[in-house]
Amino acid sequence: MFRATSVRFSALSKRTKRVRVQLLKDFPMFNLYKGQVTKVKPSFMRNYLHNFNGARYVMSESDIDVELLSRSQERDTLVREKPNTDMNSTEVSDKIKKTSGNGNDRTTKEVKQKQEKPKGILEKNITIEDVKIPGLQL
Repeated sequence: MFRATSVRFSALSKRTKRVRVQLLKDFPMFNLYKGQVTKVKPSFMRNYLHNFNGARYVMSESDIDVELLSRSQERDTLVREKPNTDMNSTEVSDKIKKTSGNGNDRTTKEVKQKQEKPKGILEKNITIEDVKIPGLQL
């Protein structure tokens, strides 16, 4: 007679509400590091970060550990500066190579790169003699 309504309710884990937390440990798989203050989903905090004292809730500005925060900001600046210095050194070395080298150097470099690549598993010639299976007699 009566049909049930087809109203569906969203799961609590899919809410758009975020909570502020400060990390007490590194979580490189989530790209989160110690001392960082960030906003995450409540379920993520409960299930992953809060376990084993990995993070803590930040309800007000006074809850933030300033020492941890300053360390994380220093580490972030070092990480940002490091790729820039690496880029500059590679750019300089590339410019030096281009000015000193000629067209023949480029072709020899390409040939060397092709020769240095190791063969993958699918590229190797595997025969029945190479494969050892215990109990199999051919």
